Amino acid sequence: MASSQMKFYGLLGAIAAVGIALIGYVATRPDPGATPVTIDSTARPLAIGDLVPLEAGIVRGNADAPVTIEEYADLLCPYCGMFAQLTAPQIMERYVDTGKVRYVFFDFPIHQVEASFLGAEAGRCAAEQGAFWQMHNILFGRVREWSTKRNPRATFRQYAESLGLDGGSFKECVDSGKYREAVLATRRRGEQMGVDRTPTFIINGNRRETGALAFDRMAAIIEEELAKIEMQASE
Repeated sequence: MASSQMKFYGLLGAIAAVGIALIGYVATRPDPGATPVTIDSTARPLAIGDLVPLEAGIVRGNADAPVTIEEYADLLCPYCGMFAQLTAPQIMERYVDTGKVRYVFFDFPIHQVEASFLGAEAGRCAAEQGAFWQMHNILFGRVREWSTKRNPRATFRQYAESLGLDGGSFKECVDSGKYREAVLATRRRGEQMGVDRTPTFIINGNRRETGALAFDRMAAIIEEELAKIEMQASE
């Protein structure tokens, strides 16, 4: 009897934990201060074996920042959504926008679901109008709304217009599929870097972390890297 009760309460605890995670996941925190992103959709074809360049991702921050963080994420991944909503805004404010970190986001549709590719393309179309990060947050925060639609393009346009974007230009961009190859390239880079789960973070090209890292954990990693660089400079 006691064992059954323990299992029952353990199950309740697990359900509660999932509920809390989902609340954080669906919260939307737009970033009105984001700057326009320049995306090259006509990058030269890569030979087999060539590493897809870092610039294939969405880059934010000072190019000369001492720490570079690569994030590989899938819009349909709940842990990626938790990180995007709860941790990323603090990292941007504390480290990226202050010049300490260059942050590069790579779409990595891990299960290669069409909805994930379309969402990634919508993010890049929003970037044309300087709103990648705002759209990024909406797509993660409202994923259960758009990912279940047979054709989410109209929903993406509603999101774009809610951000004050030119809906017609945005629709034309998404419908054209002009960024499909760019998204495939970011996934290819992830494969080349050995990414096999999302979210995956690669720090300064050699340190790897996975999972929905809390701000304190990510901040500690960044501070460790900054300390290493400072020590090397003083030697």
